[in-house]
Amino acid sequence: MRIPWIVYAGTASSILPVVAGLLAHRRLTPARRWILAWAAFVVLANLLTTLLAWQDRNNHWVNYLATPVAGGLALWALSHWQQSSLAALSMRLAVPLLAITWIGIVVRFENTKTFSLLAEPFAGLLVMAAATYTLISRAFTETGNVLGQAWFWIALGLTLVSGLAVALPPTSYWLLARHPDLVVKAYEVKSALEILALLLIARGMLCPTPVSPFGGSFSRASSPSPSSSSASSSRW
Repeated sequence: MRIPWIVYAGTASSILPVVAGLLAHRRLTPARRWILAWAAFVVLANLLTTLLAWQDRNNHWVNYLATPVAGGLALWALSHWQQSSLAALSMRLAVPLLAITWIGIVVRFENTKTFSLLAEPFAGLLVMAAATYTLISRAFTETGNVLGQAWFWIALGLTLVSGLAVALPPTSYWLLARHPDLVVKAYEVKSALEILALLLIARGMLCPTPVSPFGGSFSRASSPSPSSSSASSSRW
């Protein structure tokens, strides 16, 4: 099957946060460094799936291996942007929860030669919940310009990416046998939305580092907040 150009564009756009992170390497906070690791991992996974697609080989198994790793990196990154130690700890504990639950779902319910019915939506829902919580909780307490904050753009992009993971794989699973043309169309739309999401994440990587009112770059260690956590987000 011929791969639409927009799908190639979506795959290529995964490099955008990596490039942005490298350009802004001097202002990378712990959260952004974890996002850079997430983005680099997504690039590698996308390259592998594309290579297998060119060879007309099944590439679904790549997603089954890559999704929990990318989801874990995203959750750990988002944990660095939390304003309470409880929220940060919850997101970090969600990383092993994701891994253990993922294995159980895949072994019990999934066929790794086709689209994910439960596992990928579960991972997407977990990351989407963490990213959405980050957006809302930080927006309500932010005293500066929200649009100038890395957490805003990156959490927004992660919410969009992970939301696609919740809806698209199970839909494709049910449509593939009878309406493969609709699956292709759905992935064209997905690719377009992923380009937008990755642009948002890249924008966040380029944001200036917040300055502490006591001088120097802002970090959890220098923050007057009692919290002491760390980072933000997934592959789909």
